[in-house]
Amino acid sequence: MSEARAVLRLPSGQLLPPLRVVDAEAVRLHEDADPRRVEALVERLRQEDVLRNPPVAAPLPRGGYVVLDGANRTVALRRLGLPAHVLQVVDYADAAVRLEVWHHLLQEDGDVLAALPSARVERLDSVEVLLDALATRRAACGLVTPDGVWGVRDGRELQARVRAVRALVSAYAGRQAIYRVPTPDLPQLAAEYGRVAAVAVFPPFAKEEILRLAELPEKLPTGITRHVIPNRVLRLNLPLDILRGANSLEAKNAALHELLHARLLAHRVRYYAEPTLLLDE
Repeated sequence: MSEARAVLRLPSGQLLPPLRVVDAEAVRLHEDADPRRVEALVERLRQEDVLRNPPVAAPLPRGGYVVLDGANRTVALRRLGLPAHVLQVVDYADAAVRLEVWHHLLQEDGDVLAALPSARVERLDSVEVLLDALATRRAACGLVTPDGVWGVRDGRELQARVRAVRALVSAYAGRQAIYRVPTPDLPQLAAEYGRVAAVAVFPPFAKEEILRLAELPEKLPTGITRHVIPNRVLRLNLPLDILRGANSLEAKNAALHELLHARLLAHRVRYYAEPTLLLDE
């Protein structure tokens, strides 16, 4: 299928974001999936036989794609043994595609610091000092509690920093609820969440590092990177039959194109230019 055929427009002239069916082997992750969410997704996909929302991915320099958002959906599709995946493909060099970071709020007491090598943990004067150390790669991650602020040093190389982040998250993941928050400001978080026992604080990552992580065996834990994607495609509701079978990727993409074209003709595609809140996800 030619790229020209894949371009579809709303009556307003707004282009539909690129959607592409690709070989499952070409899809790579930069972060872990959440096993519990994957199990729920696998069950839902088996029952509905439809993929609601496509993962968002960017092309890799050496070929293939890295998933920016949708690791759980990607792993669920792998679990179902589908030979092809559908992706919303974005230009990662576009400044409108922003890479941000989540921190993890914990409400239960637990000696998270005890799980980390003491020689690599340093008490810091303030949250501001920690954030500066993370931005300049002098710390790989950190912890903020009502009793103090700590940074974790583990080298400046990407793999070393990822190992430190994984060690911190493994100290509490699966043992208690994790709330993703954009700030480590304890007074602000306490006003919003009530109890705050600790906040695991993570560094900003660069887009180049996300591309590198796709090639590395160790990934970031789930729920740390946050990609802000303009013009997100939701409710694609793609029948999984399009991804099954031995027919070519060209044929699968043609079927996807016809599905999208039919929905456009039936006035079933709507573009919201304004920010939109969904209250029933």
